[in-house]
Amino acid sequence: MKKLYEKKWKDIELGKIADVNSGRDIYAQERTDGDIPYITSGTANNGIGYFVGNDNDSKAKNAISVNRNGAVGEAFYHPYEALYGNDCRRVNLHDAKDEETQLFAAQCISEQKEAFSYSRKLGTARLKRLHVMLPVTDSGKPDYDYMAQYTSEMREGMLMRYKNHVAGQLSHLEYKDIPALDEKEWSEFRLGDLFEVSRPKARNKDDYEVGDIPFVASGAMNNGVMKCCNIKPDEKLDRGNCITVSPVDGSSFYQPMDFLGRGGAGSSVLMLRNNTLNLFRGEFMARMIQQTCSKYNYGHMGNKDSIKRERVMLPVTDSGEPDYEYMEQYSKNVMLRKYQQYLMFLKQRSDTR
Repeated sequence: MKKLYEKKWKDIELGKIADVNSGRDIYAQERTDGDIPYITSGTANNGIGYFVGNDNDSKAKNAISVNRNGAVGEAFYHPYEALYGNDCRRVNLHDAKDEETQLFAAQCISEQKEAFSYSRKLGTARLKRLHVMLPVTDSGKPDYDYMAQYTSEMREGMLMRYKNHVAGQLSHLEYKDIPALDEKEWSEFRLGDLFEVSRPKARNKDDYEVGDIPFVASGAMNNGVMKCCNIKPDEKLDRGNCITVSPVDGSSFYQPMDFLGRGGAGSSVLMLRNNTLNLFRGEFMARMIQQTCSKYNYGHMGNKDSIKRERVMLPVTDSGEPDYEYMEQYSKNVMLRKYQQYLMFLKQRSDTR
């Protein structure tokens, strides 16, 4: 099939090829627990803000959500039945109902998000007038067959690479029976006694061109990675194999590779290092540190000294020392189970196609 740059593209007014409808807010005091996805205006979890037991006339399946507020213009496809808040809009293509085409269309809509912001929202009327670039047939109509085929081929390639990655990971993981978390002895440790705490040099991600080096700042998603950058001449990277902690909200992540850390003011991070860390121990300890530091917020931010004073609960050996071997094996067991679950999920999806 033709590559994207080999296809003919055309800007098409969204309202001419799709219905656009507003959602209906379910306020916090109205929400009940349930298993229906409630779509809001976030960028994570496919736009799902909550799972609720509510019901209203916004319920639909096989639709694309587009953020009106918040991360304005971000679009997600939802094959499942969901409720939609008023901070997003629900888009239903007239002539394409298959999953592959709508995934492609959602990405094309998201490509227009740079034209919008918190002060320039994307309401129903504006979204209908939005011109979206789409691949077209010789007659100038949206080429839905091409979109579906392209998405299918891309997904199959990604799934194959993922399966190969998982197979490689499984070959290095061995499951071992160990006590459950509630069967282990735990004790409290001061972070300053376990780690060397430091701060990266002052940097701003906007000063870097796009590349392949992670730029880590105070974020709660994507392992704290805000952008991948090219380093500047003679610039020294922050060493990986450490835990980064956000003084803003306590988000903590193990960083396996060298990176550019955000120092200075604002969304800076703190780096925690000790000689016992590896991937599995780091993932376990990062989770425990986040539980301790989650009390931080913009009104009560942490700093290098306060992080050193924080105390974290960890499983211990019979002599009362941190049981690093237990933490490592526990993480390996969890990862092993997760990989097996992912492979089973992919097999079930493949069997139903």
